[in-house]
Amino acid sequence: VRLALNGFVLGYDWGETPLLNGLLLAYGVPAACFWWAARVFLRGRDGIVVRLLECGAALFATLLVLLEIRHAFHPCALGVERWDFAVAAWQCTALFGCSAIALWLHRRGGRATMFWAARAAGAVGLFVGLILLMTNPWVTNRDVGALPVLNALAPAYLLPALLVGWAVARAPELCTPPGARSFLAAYGLGAGFAWVTLEVRRAFHPEKIGVLPIGEAEMYAYSGAWLLLGALMVAIGIRTGRREIRLAALAVIALVTFKVFLVDMDALVGLWRVLSFLGLGLALIALGAIYRRFVMTKPAGGRRLEGLCPSKPPHQGPTGPWTAGFLGWGGGRSMRRP
Repeated sequence: VRLALNGFVLGYDWGETPLLNGLLLAYGVPAACFWWAARVFLRGRDGIVVRLLECGAALFATLLVLLEIRHAFHPCALGVERWDFAVAAWQCTALFGCSAIALWLHRRGGRATMFWAARAAGAVGLFVGLILLMTNPWVTNRDVGALPVLNALAPAYLLPALLVGWAVARAPELCTPPGARSFLAAYGLGAGFAWVTLEVRRAFHPEKIGVLPIGEAEMYAYSGAWLLLGALMVAIGIRTGRREIRLAALAVIALVTFKVFLVDMDALVGLWRVLSFLGLGLALIALGAIYRRFVMTKPAGGRRLEGLCPSKPPHQGPTGPWTAGFLGWGGGRSMRRP
């Protein structure tokens, strides 16, 4: 409780060395001890004590990662009041990464605690990700770094979008609660779209991303970047056989179409307007040809990954065997699926 809920730990002197500092002793060692103790108790009997120890190990390990990120940016001032964009971005990616690792441990060992730890870390990461979407650098005019791609926008939007996309496509555990996969898919699409848009904005205004007006070349670049994003999503949707990805791609392309007719027609003049309509027309023609070739007439034996969620996913309901196993009811050493 003192380490997890005590806000004064941010004012302690943890040293200035990245990674190898006092945080490793304060959080890394307890995480390892909790995990080792859980393994020792599990040799005798599985129960609530083992699950509490596993919860402690997951909590301390996650706090270690988050505090190490904050220490890397503020080595001598962990307690600083401001929450920098880069710090929040890397913590968001770290939370989704911790969720993926906990899910892997759950699948590997069948431990229900890791299942709920994955959900908890993913929920907090989603909350931070939504904050980053609402307070993006275009709104707040925050500095994201001068390098293309390798800047704070990648951990804020690109990496979370990739991790969430993997979870939506490959994690049947998201079938419950109802709507979780759809909500995460919507967030992943929004994060990916935000990364593309903000990366274009940063390319034209690397220092003052949220202040300067939009020029004609920049306005045209948004249409081109969004078309490339839609084309990439169409390719992924066709390759994986997932209808929802193709529909999301069509939504992005529809947005580009509306932008060209409603915004570019008024904002662009001369050659830029011609290139905008020409590029959109060629993209729509290519999209129609691709759909006729690969979607409307599916080849025999094509891959289909739709229907990831069964009608009644086993052992994942809020009052099913997962919960009973987590609370220690019913005994047993392992929570492996039958």
